[in-house]
Amino acid sequence: MLPDLQYAAIRFENFVSEILLPAAFPERAPLDVAVWQTPDRVTPDVAFDQAYAAVTLGWRWGPVWSTAWFRLRGSLPRSMAGKRVALRFSSGTEALLWKDGVPHQGFDPYRDLAFLWERAPAAGDAASAEKPIASNAASVELDLLIEAACNLPLGISTFWWDHAEQQTRWREEHPGRLESAELVVVDEAVWRFAQGFDAARKILLTLEASDARAHELDRGLRALMARIPVRGAAQASHAMAMHGACSSLFPELAALLMGRGAQTPVVCDAVGHAHIDTAWLWPIAETKRKCTRTFANVLRLQERFPHFHFLCSQAQQYAWVEERSPELFAEISARVTEGRWEAAGAMWIEPDCTCPSGESFVRQILHGCAYWESRFGIAAPQRFLYLPDTFGFPASLPQIMAQAGLDTFITNKMSWCETNKFPHVTFRWRGLDGTEILTHLTPGHNYNSAIEPKEFQYGVKNLVEQDGARIPMYLQPFGYGDGGGGPTAEQIERANIGARCDGLPRVEQKSVHSFCEDLHQAQRALWRNGQDIKVWDGELYLELHRGTYTSQAWIKEANRRAECMLRLGEALACARAGVTGDAAGAEATRMALDGTWKTVLLNQFHDILPGSSIKEVYDDAREQFGEVRRDALRVVQGGMAWLGEVVAGGVTDAQSTEPAEKLVVFNPASTAQTGTMATEEGDLLAIRVPAFGIQVIDPASPAQLEACDTVHVDGERTLRNGMVSVTIDDAGRIGELRCIDSDRVANGVDLHGEPLPMNQLVIYEDRPRRWEAWDTDRDYQEQAMRVMSAAARITVTKRSPLAAEITVERPLGSASRLVQRYRLLAGSPRVDVVTDVEWHEEQKLLRALFPCAVRARRATFGIQFGHIERATHDNTSWESAQFEVPGHNWMDMSEPGLGVAVLDDGKFGRSAKHGVLGLSLLKAPNFPDPTADRGHHRFTYSVMVHGGDWRAAGVDAHAEQLNHPLVGAMVRSAGERAGAPSLRLADGWQAVAVGATGAAHLEIAALKPAEQSGGMALRVVEVRGGAGVATIRWGFPVSAVCATDLFERPVEIDGFEHDAASGTTRCAVRPFQIITLRADIASAGLAS
Repeated sequence: MLPDLQYAAIRFENFVSEILLPAAFPERAPLDVAVWQTPDRVTPDVAFDQAYAAVTLGWRWGPVWSTAWFRLRGSLPRSMAGKRVALRFSSGTEALLWKDGVPHQGFDPYRDLAFLWERAPAAGDAASAEKPIASNAASVELDLLIEAACNLPLGISTFWWDHAEQQTRWREEHPGRLESAELVVVDEAVWRFAQGFDAARKILLTLEASDARAHELDRGLRALMARIPVRGAAQASHAMAMHGACSSLFPELAALLMGRGAQTPVVCDAVGHAHIDTAWLWPIAETKRKCTRTFANVLRLQERFPHFHFLCSQAQQYAWVEERSPELFAEISARVTEGRWEAAGAMWIEPDCTCPSGESFVRQILHGCAYWESRFGIAAPQRFLYLPDTFGFPASLPQIMAQAGLDTFITNKMSWCETNKFPHVTFRWRGLDGTEILTHLTPGHNYNSAIEPKEFQYGVKNLVEQDGARIPMYLQPFGYGDGGGGPTAEQIERANIGARCDGLPRVEQKSVHSFCEDLHQAQRALWRNGQDIKVWDGELYLELHRGTYTSQAWIKEANRRAECMLRLGEALACARAGVTGDAAGAEATRMALDGTWKTVLLNQFHDILPGSSIKEVYDDAREQFGEVRRDALRVVQGGMAWLGEVVAGGVTDAQSTEPAEKLVVFNPASTAQTGTMATEEGDLLAIRVPAFGIQVIDPASPAQLEACDTVHVDGERTLRNGMVSVTIDDAGRIGELRCIDSDRVANGVDLHGEPLPMNQLVIYEDRPRRWEAWDTDRDYQEQAMRVMSAAARITVTKRSPLAAEITVERPLGSASRLVQRYRLLAGSPRVDVVTDVEWHEEQKLLRALFPCAVRARRATFGIQFGHIERATHDNTSWESAQFEVPGHNWMDMSEPGLGVAVLDDGKFGRSAKHGVLGLSLLKAPNFPDPTADRGHHRFTYSVMVHGGDWRAAGVDAHAEQLNHPLVGAMVRSAGERAGAPSLRLADGWQAVAVGATGAAHLEIAALKPAEQSGGMALRVVEVRGGAGVATIRWGFPVSAVCATDLFERPVEIDGFEHDAASGTTRCAVRPFQIITLRADIASAGLAS
């Protein structure tokens, strides 16, 4: 038997659904419906002139991803004249009402009303004579056009929370269903009373039977219910009676909700929000329509609710709407100017934050903020970074934010941690360099909140439990998201009710910018009282979605290659501009690569790059990254061709038929790089090239290496040079890795003292409990298949003093094949493992393990713009939860005298536990893309043994060189060619030479055209955690140099000085500091 209060709550619920809500729509008039279907996404102009076929309610349509254009026609009943009239429509899918060729209102499973008139016209009313509504003496005629997409807000997928009927229908050929198409009169008084009555019912359900407030609500609702006329003699008279009763009783209902006015002391800032995934379970082409529908929804709601504020945080989505509907964008601009629509969040899209580089974060901010400033000016100030759904955040992010003028970080995702509850709501997040950013983890734990009373109370509960409500305020975004749609009228009314309601926080509706200001003021008030908030130092590691470091490996590798090629292309363009004095050339490159960068940034979205989208998304991404590569390669080839001219006086293309005479090599890494290059005849040349510099090699007299540096092949299984020796066992693994200097074997041993091979390939059963492409569960290691059988073939495939290679071929898993080439170069301490895999497994995870003879309680991991340390043990739940972690380029485990590092060129999931370094190589999830990762993959990872100090060994530098290898161009004689450049660059010339004293080590993040024309910007980062003095020597004349923030606006930094005579800039550098210098290009270049 139900308790009395629950029984009453059910009765109240039935009263709302059966009496109040139907009475809110007292008049209805069906419309005639006709449809035209197309597999394509077309404009309303195209759809308007098509042949339409009549359909009736219940008509089923499809297939998925197709489009149906519905034409609704009918006459406005005379009885509706002067009343508030809306269109009620549902196609069982997402849809959009167009009006005069402009998006007007979206429809989806959460909203089926589009208001047409506040006061409907009468027949003959000239004011209504507009397309698609026409008036004449006899009637008001409607001709409405609706674009319906055969998908749900979450694409065509269904989930465990969906009703069984919906799950069944969306597996059928025609899942769409025409459910309603009618005009309705809306009685605002009855509707508003129904919302308040239902809110009281829901508050009642959150209370205990012993709570006097529960009984107060029960009695009050019963009394109100008894005074509502549930039926009348005629429909019209009943409607009037309902309107009168709800209007007169609403003050009593409001008083009941307010109760004794005992609101909690907590303030909740409820802001409308539409977290639209830029792609996920639908392709980008559908996202563009989702944005249009959602933005139109918000505009209509802001017409109805003057205090309603809205936030959308992705600049790319505004750009799409601006392109698709300038008229709609103009409406948005007006709301932004009013201050009710907030175009903020700082970045181009909401990116993944584990796989992109630090420089990509900078470009996300540069492009996002530049777009908003260009469109909205001072009406769209940027002070907060808003990433509600991103899967973890690196420790370098606070400094990046601070250098972009962002003082607040807001997220929700840390509430998803599955092992440990994140302990704070509002706190200071301290980054690698010590920068602190005020951070707010929304305690409602839902960026798609419907702001029901229980959600308000949940937010207050978490705020009190986690922070003691030290700062008694929190942000609650609300509105349907992920698939878009945004807030509903019902949600906004709940926020209005929360403004004065006993038992709820005091709900305010204002901008997120204002909330941030209040948050900072509250922090300053605490300081004045000698109090403070908590500090979280280091990364914000999400204890979930660890599979996103590995899923869809190809796109992670494509993103890494794009980042590297863009860095190279920009650097070559700047070198050319600086040498020639052609500032316009640098600006032309910036403009040429603007769209290229935006394509890369778009594909860094937090469901694209992590590998958690449907196949159609990755089909599009392959095409886009192909375009990126072509665009970047065009710039790189142009730069190398120019180098060939100014260094060797030759050409690098078909302008000459003469045989190649010289090899021009550019080093895009931050440290001098030793390597090998192949001539056109296939001969290897040894090369040493300075950082960001050039070397010209004459194939007839190549550079010589010391004898101890050359490579030797012992037998058929061992490679060695003067630094390292590696022996391959029968299974194709590293049976022994020896450091020559210390004569120590780096392989770990088992419990019996037997050596363990390195590069152990292990295939794990990978069936996460819920989110397949997203997750790697903690128990994945329980079902492991170690690849231990003898390889099919092991051969020496290269034998030279400069480079040697042993190739291993073997079957892998149930249907895959693997080829690995162990490559050792002269003078290099690293063993490269060049890997080709034909991967055809299902629900499997492939990893490479490196047991190390090293005792270390902590391991070091490269991350964006620096490195961090993590525990190698599992003493606490926080440490054991980090069984798979993100990293960039390298990881290292060292003890005094011996260290082992694993380097990579585009892998991100890794581990360092109990003496074993592990690198995740490939996944094979079935959802949401059943083809994910299947097919061919090529990647390289390396193992490097050293003397125990990764800094002294230059582990990070070798990792950078693996990702930024030498670039060469064969130069042919050009003879006395007209127009050939008169200047010549000296062999060993450097575009910039970057160095540092003390313990500092600088890495070049970018040498790029300036954001404002006429110069270039150099960004360097201290990556080893040391302080010193940085010295930058420019390889060409610069007319002025200044330190800047990330927007390249001048700032003051310690110890800055520039000596124009020597072309040298110096400044102090702190551990992990990001330094950006803007240099103006001297117009005469080196000719001066």
